[in-house]
Order: sequence, then structure tokens, then C-alpha cells
Amino acid sequence: MDKMNLAQFLMRRIENTPDKVYLQFEQQRITYEELYNRIVKTAAGFYEMGIRKDDKVCVMLNNSPEYLNIWFGLSFLGAILVPLNVHLKGEGLQYILSHSDCKVIVTDKEFVKQIVSCLSFLPKQIKVIIREHNGSIVKDENDTEVSTINLAELLKTNREHLPDPNLSQETINSILYTSGTTGLPKGVMLSHAAYVNSGQAFADRMISARSEDILFTTLPLFHINAQAHTTLGAIHSNATIALSKRFSASRFWDEIRFHGATIFNSLGSMIPILCKQPEKEDDSHNPARLTACAATPKEFWNRFEERFGVKIVEGYGLTETTGFCVSNPLEANRVPSIGHPFPYIDTKVVDENGKRLQPGETGEILIQPLEPHSLMEGYYKMPDKTEEAMKDGWFHTGDRGYEDEDGYLYFCDRLKQCIRRRGENISSWEIEKIVNDHPKVLESAAVGVPSEVGEEDVKIYIALKEGESVTYEEVIKWCEERMAYFMIPRYVQYVDSFPKTATERIQKFKLKEDGVGAAWDREKAGYLVKRNV
Repeated sequence: MDKMNLAQFLMRRIENTPDKVYLQFEQQRITYEELYNRIVKTAAGFYEMGIRKDDKVCVMLNNSPEYLNIWFGLSFLGAILVPLNVHLKGEGLQYILSHSDCKVIVTDKEFVKQIVSCLSFLPKQIKVIIREHNGSIVKDENDTEVSTINLAELLKTNREHLPDPNLSQETINSILYTSGTTGLPKGVMLSHAAYVNSGQAFADRMISARSEDILFTTLPLFHINAQAHTTLGAIHSNATIALSKRFSASRFWDEIRFHGATIFNSLGSMIPILCKQPEKEDDSHNPARLTACAATPKEFWNRFEERFGVKIVEGYGLTETTGFCVSNPLEANRVPSIGHPFPYIDTKVVDENGKRLQPGETGEILIQPLEPHSLMEGYYKMPDKTEEAMKDGWFHTGDRGYEDEDGYLYFCDRLKQCIRRRGENISSWEIEKIVNDHPKVLESAAVGVPSEVGEEDVKIYIALKEGESVTYEEVIKWCEERMAYFMIPRYVQYVDSFPKTATERIQKFKLKEDGVGAAWDREKAGYLVKRNV
């Protein structure tokens, strides 16, 4: 990978094509040269308010050009971006604001209330910068006025140039807090080098991006995918970014056409949702040629490609690996594999004792960096968690999988989401894939709930497509015909929607907290399944 920091990476691309459009957002078209001017003003504004190297700045914004201006401006100062999930509130938000040691938080006015409600509980004063501030007085929980700054005022400066940033590539660029599905969020520290490396590898290896491409994303900029892949992947290729505020299944293809997008990033849950939208004659009439995806349900893979005329390139990665670090070769997809490791990492699958397993045997996926600073630098202020995750130079992903004879990797499930029933390890992901294939089901989530005979029983939560209804017995019959008897859910519960992260991942820990709850119990209902099904 190129040995440069993120600021140097940006300057090189800006100098290559100053007049080209770098970003399309709604009706806005912003060139690479205009990006430079925005970076100058943003960096100067933060510098003049006292932000220096290693200072933390929290950002709680919707997707917007300003988000990128702030990230890149801070990168030139050596300051650290702390992206915040816009859905955070209460103790979860308070924890990150305190734990990150941030000096400043930049936010949209719609999130001000949830932010100021936390301020009186924090040990120090945090400056609040509001985008598009209307000048109204802001008060905290104690009815005390909170001093706020208008982002537009902060950016008023006469500076026209930036000094060449003298930052080492291992300088921390951001701290991204994990979604906290199994406990307190952990702050993943990513270096300038990790971002540069990830953007280059994604563009060159996974999608073969060209300068004429337009890379589209609906994923939030507080997530590694939109940052390292769509944003930096496009900039690395001197291509164009097309940014949407959020994912909408009904508007998705219209946005693709509006932007002329040729490549987009997606998550596995988006694929079946798009497939379950009403079919239209022009479904395949769109400019997109491929999507970079993770956790694609294999039963929707071919269906999606044929209907929309878009090739799926499956990959795998985590925040700790700066996003994708494994992917299928473009011309050698092997459904449902997640592919081969990128050249700068090594992978292996091990048993619970750390012994490397043979092809076809399932265990935990481990990742080892072959180049320095290509993975995370650790968890912020959590040396014990860092040591636990990085053992003998290998990052323990917490994911179960296996590899085949040709070195292709396959993802099975999260270790902590593996359901243990009567001595059988059951993949919640496999159950969901089958249930989601029901023509009336929109989404589902399988979890383990306590069993009266020890270990767990399977519970399935189901969200139906609008206007549809399905009996509990129909669900079980559908499962009986498609899965082993021990995988068939004992409990079924319908829900209108799921608690999700901003990247559309279902927060299963919240579902598990409900236990059996109000679910229908097939055993109490007298519906017994045959062991030979």
C-alpha cells in the first residue's frame, strides 16, 4: 500500500482531477477543487477554536457534504473523528461522549435534544456545534442554557491554503464505536494508513473501479463501509461519490438512475428487501453494473442479479479490519462464499483450542495483518479488550466459518448468535434464510431462548410484508419442509418492525432480552414435528 497519511492521499487525488465532480448529493455537484476549498475552511475553523492533533471531535450528522468536509478537515490537523450513530440517546450516547474524551460535538439540529440531555452528566464541558443553526436557545436537563456554535460561522475564514500535514501514517484518524450488541460499545481506533489501504484495496481488488464510475451508497457515514469503501474507494479512483441520506427500498432504484450510479455498496439484508418490492418492467433498466455486498442470502443471490441486472460481489469485513478484507474474485464468484483474503492479510479457521482446522471443518475465523497498521490499532482505553481480541498477532473475529479446498472462506454465524439446542449447534443465519424465502415474509430474526430442559430453544421473530397474514402453523410447515427437525423454531412471534443499527443489522440482543415473551409455542399448541423431516 502507499505509505501516506489520509491528507496526502486526498491532496494527490485533488491535484489529479481538480475540475471533476467528486460528490453528488441531492441536487449538489461538488468538484475535487471545491472539496479542497471546503477542507481548508473546515480545518482552519477547527484550528482557530483550539482543535489540535489527537483531539477528539464527535460528529452526529446525517449523511451530507459537511460530514465529509469535517472528516477530511480534521485529518489535515491530525485530530480524531468520532462518528456517532444518529439513533443514540440516553445512557448509550452519554457513555460514548464521556468515554471518547471529545472536546467538541458537531450535530444536526434534530439531534440537539438528545445530546444536551446528556451534557449535565458529563465530567467536562463539551462545545456543541450545530449545522444550520436557527439561533434558538438550547437548554440542558437542568434548564441551563447551553452555549452553541453555528457551523457556518465557524467556517468563515480567509485562509486559502493548508500546510503540508506532517503526520505519520500510523496516526489515529478515527475512533468508531461498535454497535454494542453484546455489551458496552468498544472504540475501534483506525489509523490514516488503515483508511488509505482499505480504500485502495476495495477499489482495485474488489470492484475494479474506474475514473468514470459513480459509486453510490445509502449507508451512513458513521459506518466504516460508507467511509472506507464508497468514499475513499471513489476518491482513490478519481471517480465520483453519489451520497444518499438513508436507505429507502421504494426510492432506491430511482436514486440509482438519478445519479447514474454504476456501483453501489449494500448489506445482505437490503438484497431480499429490494427483491420483495413489487416488480416493475424497468427493474433491469438502471446504470448499475455491480454491488459490493456482505452476508448476501444465497437464495436471493441469483434472483437479484437476474431481476435487476446487477452483479453481486460478496465480501467480508469488520470495523476492526477497516471494512472489507475478504472478497470473491470479480470473475470467480463462488456462491455463497465470502471469498479469498486480501493480499495484506492472512486468515485461518481454528477450533476452541486455537488449532487450525481442515477444509470443511467449522470454527472461528481469525485474521492476521501482513502489513503494519492495516487493521485497528486497538480499542480506545480498553487494553484488556484489545489483548483479548488480538492473540499472538491474530484478530479473533467472533465469527464462525470454514474454508474449502481452494481457500474460499464461508461465513456461518456469529459465535454468540449460535443457538445451542439439545447438543446441536444451530445457525440462526440458516434459519432466517429459509424463513425469509417465504413469499409473505419481509424479514426475520432467530434467537435462542432459555429452555426448561437446559440449553436453548429456537424462537423466530417475523415481520410480514404489508397487507399479508400467515398462521403460526403455516410458518412451521414451511420450516418442516426446508430444514432439519432440530432447527425448526419452537416459538413464533410476529412484529411490525425490528430494532436495528443504522446499517440495517437487527439488534438481536434486544430480542433475546424478551425471552419467550408473548410468542406462540408450537409444543403447547400440540404441533409436533417429525424427527426424520
